[in-house]
Formats: sequence, C-alpha cells, structure tokens
Amino acid sequence: MNDIMLFGAGHHGKKRQVAPGVENVTFSSSIEPHESRTRLSFSSYSATFIVKTVYQERGGYLIGVCGDDPSDEDIVKAIFKYNPKPIG
Repeated sequence: MNDIMLFGAGHHGKKRQVAPGVENVTFSSSIEPHESRTRLSFSSYSATFIVKTVYQERGGYLIGVCGDDPSDEDIVKAIFKYNPKPIG
C-alpha cells in the first residue's frame, strides 16, 4: 500500500492509503456541519480523487485531487504535517 494525501472535498492533505497503480480512488468527503433553525446536523459524501505523483525528484509523493489542483505550498505543508512515505 502507498500513502496518498487527499486534496479537495473538504480535505487539505489528509493521509490515506491506496493500492499501487490506481488512477482514481473514492473516499468520503470531510464531514461538514449544516445548521438549521432547530438543530445542527453533519453530512459527508463519496468523492472521487484523481491520483497524481508530485516531487518525483524527492522520491515522489502521491496526491489525490478532487476539483482544483492544490498549490505547491499546500502540498509542502501537508508533507510536513502528515509525513507520508515517498513512493520511490
């Protein structure tokens, strides 16, 4: 299994694991609060992430992207925060 950092669908680099060679993965979105007049509820949904490799010169890290690509700064912050294992 390889470490992957998820970006999008409420995730900001959260680390999960995937099988080697996958191109798309599905994970739950981050739980989002919803407030109504009478109560507070929470929901999440299944989100599909496109698997990409970044920083190959440093051993390569897998990221899963749902929506817009994360900035280099966001990726570097996630590497330091979640300490994923390089794939190489």
